[in-house]
Amino acid sequence: MSHTVLLIEKDEKLRSFWQEALKGEGFRIQAVAGRQAALESARANLPDLVFLGTDFDGRPGIALLKELRDFNEDIVVMTPTNQRSVREELEAAGTRSGTSTHPAIQIDQVKIAIKDALRMQDSKRRETYLLDRERSLYQFENVVAESPKMQVVLKSVSQVIQSDATVLLLGETGTGKEVIAKAVHYNGLRSRQPFLAVNCTALPENLLESELFGHEAGAFTDARKLKKGLFEVADGGTLFLDEIGDLALLLQAKLLRVVEEKTFSRVGGAERITVDTRIIAATNRDLERAVSEGKFREDLYFRLKVFPIYVPPLREHKEDIIALAKHFVRQLNEELDREIKGLSFSAEQKLTQYNWPGNIRELRNVIERAILLCTGDLIESDDLLLERTPHFLDAKEQESAGLKEMERQWLIRALEKTRWNQTQAARLLKISRFALLNRIKKFNINRKA
Repeated sequence: MSHTVLLIEKDEKLRSFWQEALKGEGFRIQAVAGRQAALESARANLPDLVFLGTDFDGRPGIALLKELRDFNEDIVVMTPTNQRSVREELEAAGTRSGTSTHPAIQIDQVKIAIKDALRMQDSKRRETYLLDRERSLYQFENVVAESPKMQVVLKSVSQVIQSDATVLLLGETGTGKEVIAKAVHYNGLRSRQPFLAVNCTALPENLLESELFGHEAGAFTDARKLKKGLFEVADGGTLFLDEIGDLALLLQAKLLRVVEEKTFSRVGGAERITVDTRIIAATNRDLERAVSEGKFREDLYFRLKVFPIYVPPLREHKEDIIALAKHFVRQLNEELDREIKGLSFSAEQKLTQYNWPGNIRELRNVIERAILLCTGDLIESDDLLLERTPHFLDAKEQESAGLKEMERQWLIRALEKTRWNQTQAARLLKISRFALLNRIKKFNINRKA
């Protein structure tokens, strides 16, 4: 990425020196002598970094910086500390007969400092871009929720976003609980702060404890240095604890203290660390039953259940299926570099007649496979490989087709679509190549099938 550097220096020799010194570093150098020229250049070129000369030390530089930031609010400003010695060296060099060399000074440090500052600026801009993109994606108007049941969910979200109350999201796997969690965060008071998520079933108990609360150096065999946990990293923001119902009882006790007191200790440490991290938890389990069975702490359950929100399964709000499918087509077109325009009428019918046991996650996977399989502008019914027997088939059709025969036909279609490239077919079906080979052998599929 090319950056624009605005060099402001009244002294002509110094200005020429720095122009020459910074040449060849990949910067676009705009060199000017004074305030008015600097403002005109900034208006026209939107510089990333301003290199101020000695005449802009102190108040003059601060005043100019305020004016320049009207054009670019995250502009970086640098003032070389050795400008006066540079001027002295240049003047001395100018009095020597026949000399045309630059003064004997090190400019590498200045180049490194400029590059480091611009690198940090790029990183900050990327973070800002991603944050703004996330905030935009999860604004209410961008969340697909046209059905009455999902409107109830969004109403609940709107009621809790202006508080820091703990939220408990309840519902089956794949219903979009993380999307709702992000809607709570990005429409709320902490929207400019971090949103972090962890699946409580993804890590073994000891690793999950370190992931959540961090560890001190030497706390265990591989703990070579101090590590901050997610509660610390998310301080000021939100931590989403997915599948909280599967959390081990030992970690439930430690989590309870964080919820109640907002304090904890790192693994292997004694220091009490205080954080201001909002908790949004989610589960597909019946927590009341887990409490009665002794698998989940009752006190933690009631602490988490300050503001419960039930996210219904997709089969209970089928009015959203087509809107969600079209949303995924737009999203996946960008990710997969395709230009699918939409779904045919028969494809839409097939989607709405299916029962979606895997909920929204399954719908997205089906649309992704369909986009890869699709050879035209529209996704057709045959492009939709549904995971289970669709309930729109009558009993005789289900009996004659059978799950095994349907699976066999899906395998053949995927192989034909990819011209029998097994690696690509496995990718379409979202299984490993080894699993595909086993199924080909199981169903005795060959190229003549």
